[in-house]
Amino acid sequence: MADYTEDESYTMGSKDYGGYYTNKNESFLVFNWNELIPTLMVYGVTLVLGITGNCLMIITTFRYRRMLSVTNVFLSSLASSDLLLILFCIPVKVAKLFSYTWEMGLFLCKTVHYMQNLSAICSVLTLTAISIERYYAIVHPMKAKYICTISQAKKIILVIWIISIILAFPTLRVQIHYPVGINNEYVWCVRDWNNIPLWKFHEVYMLIVILVVPFCIMTLSYSLICFEVWQLMERRSVMTSEQALTRNHSSIHDEQCKESLQLGNSDKLTRTRSTRDDTQMVKQVIYMLIAVVVLFVICWTPLLVDNVLTAYNILPTERVGTLKYMLTTFHLLAYCNSCINPIIYGFMSRSFRESFVRALCCTSDKRTSKNSFTLRHISRNGSQTRSTLIR
Repeated sequence: MADYTEDESYTMGSKDYGGYYTNKNESFLVFNWNELIPTLMVYGVTLVLGITGNCLMIITTFRYRRMLSVTNVFLSSLASSDLLLILFCIPVKVAKLFSYTWEMGLFLCKTVHYMQNLSAICSVLTLTAISIERYYAIVHPMKAKYICTISQAKKIILVIWIISIILAFPTLRVQIHYPVGINNEYVWCVRDWNNIPLWKFHEVYMLIVILVVPFCIMTLSYSLICFEVWQLMERRSVMTSEQALTRNHSSIHDEQCKESLQLGNSDKLTRTRSTRDDTQMVKQVIYMLIAVVVLFVICWTPLLVDNVLTAYNILPTERVGTLKYMLTTFHLLAYCNSCINPIIYGFMSRSFRESFVRALCCTSDKRTSKNSFTLRHISRNGSQTRSTLIR
């Protein structure tokens, strides 16, 4: 890694850089450590945090009964797709940093990029499924009673993985060995630069599949959810005002009636507080899921857009200076997304934090079901229709 990083070394176009390959040993011995060390550190931190966090996510979901919910089953699938990217792609990326050329064969050349896109597609489809599941659970709780079950979630996850495998197939076609060197004796693992229409189609296709369509669906789902929660808060505000008015009029009754009304109002107040706590937990879950979606978009959008702009020759294929560091940052950002989600769960969910600690300490879950958080989903008319566990 003397003058450019692994990903930038693939973007030199048709120019003659054969001088780098007159001595093959040079590609293994000459490194720019000022660029290499920070990149290795980011990959290393991503690898350690990603393996630890995503494994904890999967273990806690299926080990502790109170954590086994529809949403958490989907989040476990998300963790599995992140683990696929971390375990398969990062080691290959790190190994590639120490060579100008591709030394790992055509099979691995196609497979590592296929796995990268498979992981991204599976992650975003899982996030989309979560947003739809939350929409039904909060806006249509009666339908969710039959649709949003753990068995249905497992079937949906299986379908998501099958669809992701299929949607990632174009990567196998567009990723090739590109001959380089004075006598074309070496190769790079790059997009098919000789087939420009295919290259352009692939980058636009990935942008639409990974970003545009899923983001539109998730935006619509969470917008409807937020609107429903806002309406619920408005109805609750009216109900609270009516209860306050009832307490003011109770002063005209005798002492016995007053005590009876006070007991009745106390019960209503207790139920109101319980419902308010449940709604607060609903909002916390929604905030956490929206944070996961937003970070996914932030981490993957720059790389996807950069790929499209490069395919259409808006950005140069030869990257030097600021553009080279920018592309390196985009690649690292996309990979860092694989270790971010468990951190979000830990910061925004006390239940996840406690379960992570138990899993790390190898302790059993002693909390009973009565200590689990229960969210009562309120229908449009304000009546309680369904109660589900949300962790």
